[in-house]
Amino acid sequence: MDSFTYINIFETKALEYVLLLSFWALFIFLVRYLTPPKDKRRKPR
Repeated sequence: MDSFTYINIFETKALEYVLLLSFWALFIFLVRYLTPPKDKRRKPR
């Protein structure tokens, strides 16, 4: 027989939100790391 597992939907939703916020924070740092500094950028003609 399969055992019944109780999953609290609010706990899983909180985990999803924490993962999403951490992804966005890391994504912002990655974009800042990959963009060149202001003085190294090419100036438009």
